[in-house]
Amino acid sequence: MTGYRLYWKKGSGSMVVEAALLLAGLPYDDVRIEDAAGLRAPDFVALNPAGKVPVLALATGQVITESAAIILALDDEFPEKRLLPPHGAPARNTAVQWLIFMATNIYPAALRYYHPERHTADKSAEAAIRLKAGLDMDRDFAQLADAIEGPFLLGQTMTITDVYAAMLADWHRPALSLPEIATLVAEVLKNPAVSQAWRNHGFGE
Repeated sequence: MTGYRLYWKKGSGSMVVEAALLLAGLPYDDVRIEDAAGLRAPDFVALNPAGKVPVLALATGQVITESAAIILALDDEFPEKRLLPPHGAPARNTAVQWLIFMATNIYPAALRYYHPERHTADKSAEAAIRLKAGLDMDRDFAQLADAIEGPFLLGQTMTITDVYAAMLADWHRPALSLPEIATLVAEVLKNPAVSQAWRNHGFGE
């Protein structure tokens, strides 16, 4: 046991958490959840009653869920790893702002797009939900693109917020038609740690 245990599923938001662990050089045990049945398994639901990944369990016994919350917790515990800019820096405020923007806008829209049935009891409404989710992502990625200094959000230095953006762009390929987003993704994937997590989770396939 390394002290950290990451519960993850291929193609999920746990990719950015694995990338954060690798970028920080933190050893961890990984527990792969293969399918929806695994998310409903009693031992997993005991960790996260929501039945969702990622889940990061600490040696202290604390369990953290939600990808953005896990990233912030890791950055708070290991500020020297520079997953985000240092506390008190204006750049940190910007990075966290966009991280939360994506977590509360683009990520939920992606879930509506891929799983419209979760958002209505009327099967005939699913196509409309999916269409609106795609339009919402188009709008939100355009707003994000306008804020990118280039090649990364904050300029020349990559943060975990950039990795989060690249992950979401892989779920919404129209985002890659925006030059700022396409460049950000390409630059993020030059990092070996991010590239490893990307491959492990089946992104880009």
